[in-house]
Amino acid sequence: MMPTFRTRAVLAVWAILSASAAGDVSAQAQTQRATPIRVRLPGNLRWMWMDSVATDPVSVAASPAMTYTAASAVLQELKVPLSVNEPQNGVLGNGGFTMVRLLGRERLSKYLSCGTGNSGAYADVRRVTMALFFWLDSTGQAQSTVKVGMLAGAQDLEGVSKNALLCGSTGTLETFLTEEIRKRAVMP
Repeated sequence: MMPTFRTRAVLAVWAILSASAAGDVSAQAQTQRATPIRVRLPGNLRWMWMDSVATDPVSVAASPAMTYTAASAVLQELKVPLSVNEPQNGVLGNGGFTMVRLLGRERLSKYLSCGTGNSGAYADVRRVTMALFFWLDSTGQAQSTVKVGMLAGAQDLEGVSKNALLCGSTGTLETFLTEEIRKRAVMP
């Protein structure tokens, strides 16, 4: 059994090294942009790449700096603490903040689908841990794009005796956020 394990280990190392050598060009391009963000939330045992769940880019008729300021203001209004605040890379958000029942002034079930039980929508009756990020990019002097990535999981408020649930997005939050950014990022 050991020779088979060693052979597999050698092949795995070789595959990783050859993949990294082939990815040198993309790695150089990545150094100019922010490092990809990955999170692991309750209800999901695997690490998830946030950009894999991001929306398609939405066009905003404002400079990237104004769009970034607007995005930051929207998150602050929703009381989302900023753990990533990188204007130079066009990335802001948080990889794991917790809330119960509300995000801003809206019930979480408006934005998340975590299932339902006897007491109602789980998004409204459980502790929700959410990762929320914006990626902003310039498409011209007074034009930019915004992508929104969101993942969430819900845990029972009484403890860990019940399994955590992975929550899906209803799409409402992403639409709301991009519309709010468009309203606030107005060129003078």
